[in-house]
Amino acid sequence: MRSTPYGILSGMKLRFVGQPFADHPNLVDFIEHARDDGFDELKIAVAWAKRSGLGRVWDALEEFRTQGGKVLLILGVSEGGATREGLELALQVADEVYVFHDPRRTFHPKVYFACSSGQRSLLVGSSNLTAGGLSWNYEASTWVDWDAGEGEDVTDKVSAWFDGLLAKTESCSPLTAELITNLEKSGDIVIGSESRARRVQKKKSDTPEDNDSAIVATISGLFKPVLAGLRKLPGLSPKIAPIASAPGTTVTKKPALKATGASGTPPMVKKPALAGPAPFPTANVQRRWYKRLDNTAAQQVKSAASNPTGNLRLSQEDASIDHKHYFRDDFFGGLPWTPTEGKDTEQEVVVGFRTWIDGTDHGIQELRISHDLKRISGQGNVPTVLHWGTLASEMRETNYVGLHISVERTTGGEYNLVISQAPRGDYQV
Repeated sequence: MRSTPYGILSGMKLRFVGQPFADHPNLVDFIEHARDDGFDELKIAVAWAKRSGLGRVWDALEEFRTQGGKVLLILGVSEGGATREGLELALQVADEVYVFHDPRRTFHPKVYFACSSGQRSLLVGSSNLTAGGLSWNYEASTWVDWDAGEGEDVTDKVSAWFDGLLAKTESCSPLTAELITNLEKSGDIVIGSESRARRVQKKKSDTPEDNDSAIVATISGLFKPVLAGLRKLPGLSPKIAPIASAPGTTVTKKPALKATGASGTPPMVKKPALAGPAPFPTANVQRRWYKRLDNTAAQQVKSAASNPTGNLRLSQEDASIDHKHYFRDDFFGGLPWTPTEGKDTEQEVVVGFRTWIDGTDHGIQELRISHDLKRISGQGNVPTVLHWGTLASEMRETNYVGLHISVERTTGGEYNLVISQAPRGDYQV
């Protein structure tokens, strides 16, 4: 017999895992159980894994392997749930990693099997290896423990099922850096990125940074979040490397210019370079919106009494869209929108834009997008705005009035922001 936080185990123990409630175990507990109770191997087969999940059990898996344990991962890439960052981290945290993909069927299991020559433990349910699956989302699973000599009729079948997956060598391939690159280049397999967009993180909040659990239905007020009796989501391991923003470098944030100069007149600004078109590809652009920059959008004050707005209104322009909903629900749809603290009707998200401004590649810039239907009456009928953030000083220092800004989403879910003499192409909505 042995004691656990959820009871005394004697022989077979069956328990229900009801996340995210405080009086239930969760997937983190299972992985820590595999680490602490002398198992030889941890086999995992899941529909997908993300950095947000693997990074939160990194220490437990690392310690398991240090003790002599072996980690086997079989990961799916169906339905756009896999991310580059998750696949790359899987290569570091496991002894063997495979990608299983049957073009005719969805790979959708969530099976965690800790085994040894004696005891064995099995968790089967709805939890992927993501922040949501580990602890944050509402998930349901069954967790069974067997002592030596018990349950072999079941666990032998579990082992045979894993072996059967690995035997399908045309559908089950060892994960390598080359395979990750080929998956991203594939025309019909979507590999996401956890660097393209993230939640606006609040102080003392344990909300996950990814979009595994998108926030919806906060504006209507029909439903309220559950805040009591829930378990706290553990943080990412400090041992894993910071997330890379994708190719490119971010500009150094410059001090913001004051709206007026020492004499009370608008400050001197530079003339634009009027460079040629941006070198970004256009064949992969799925959505494109553009507008001609006026003084307000370009952050150029007209008088000493004026102040820059600090944002770009995502208006209708000449596009055939309902701009009141299009940017929130389509152009930036599916991203991890978060209710803005202190504002009941506003939501916000941070988006990583590959940025090119009049001849200069600014790399990836993380800019905040906010949406509030209450703005419709007060901001020229425009509820969604892009906040210039790290680019505010760049916009104020150079007069880009009359140039065009093109905002794009690619087929791979990436975002471009380009300021140039002409739009990058027609509207694509």
